[in-house]
Amino acid sequence: MPATGRLFVCAHCRAQAIVCRRCDRGQIYCNGGCSQAARRASLREAAQRYQLSRRGRLAHAERMRRYRCRQKKVTHQGSAAQAANALLPLTLTTPARAPASAGASTPVSEHCHFCRCAYSGFVRLGPLRRRVFRDVRTTDRTGHDP
Repeated sequence: MPATGRLFVCAHCRAQAIVCRRCDRGQIYCNGGCSQAARRASLREAAQRYQLSRRGRLAHAERMRRYRCRQKKVTHQGSAAQAANALLPLTLTTPARAPASAGASTPVSEHCHFCRCAYSGFVRLGPLRRRVFRDVRTTDRTGHDP
């Protein structure tokens, strides 16, 4: 019998995705490039926060000072070369697609989005809860039974 899957909505593209029990590691992104895109956005936001801080502004000013010292000093600029042919080539355009209706939802496949294995028709909306079995015996501080 195929394993069950977990249905979730990708945190980046908002598409529904299913992950099988074997691949489930608590993913929040689909198998597309969403995790990389979210990581790039997170790094970009962190860099912007750093640039707005005092330490970031001082580091940027020092880096630009070193850059200007390396550059060759030029007082006059030459004229820009004229283009030989300023005409643009003819391109064919395709008509835009009609937008999908708001009520239509994308069908969810019957395979895991990560390993492509089949799953049973049953899906979970949350993670599996693992039961923790605790030893009911009591031990002293040394780890030995009393």
